[in-house]
Amino acid sequence: MNDDAKNFKETFPGWDDYYKDNDVKSMPWYEEKLDHDLENELNTRSLNSGNFLDLGTGPGTQAIQLSNYGFDVTGTDISNSAIERAKKLSDKIDFLVDDILDSKFPDKKFDYIFDRGVFHVFEKDQRAQYLSQIKRILNENGILFLKCMSKEEKNLPDDGMPHKFSKQDIEDFFNSDFEIQKISTSIFKGTLDEFPKALFSVLKKK
Repeated sequence: MNDDAKNFKETFPGWDDYYKDNDVKSMPWYEEKLDHDLENELNTRSLNSGNFLDLGTGPGTQAIQLSNYGFDVTGTDISNSAIERAKKLSDKIDFLVDDILDSKFPDKKFDYIFDRGVFHVFEKDQRAQYLSQIKRILNENGILFLKCMSKEEKNLPDDGMPHKFSKQDIEDFFNSDFEIQKISTSIFKGTLDEFPKALFSVLKKK
């Protein structure tokens, strides 16, 4: 395992302490611009309005970019430290502490959800609850834009977080509840010298 991969793996155990003790711009997943896959998808679909949840908002950059697009944006994170920092960046976004496995949002709250690195931190026995909550808070025909680690990523070990997925894994897990409109190979842009391989999926609630 190279040094970047080792550091990436070690960031996961204590979310709140991690965000409290570190500069967000040094975090492996920090990306100031809107995620390139999401940007392309929004432009292709001519989407620029509606209620958008940036799930696991962390540094808050994706939420800010989505707000600049014209969406009504909510950014959530399980880390209070992350949310307190993000609140200082914009007064146009509703930054809140929330756990997607036990979300406090009402049913059908969001038209769109962007998950850039949350799903792949959950263990297998937690994923059904994740799916249940995502379905519940998404509006009818709402869309989940999902970016997760790919099994093609070889610099990170297979024995812990982030978990890795194949296209078939995504299809098998989401197919019953979502229309799978796209699963494409991609990368996680951030601060690592070598960007990890990812899958980007567009999933429409049935």
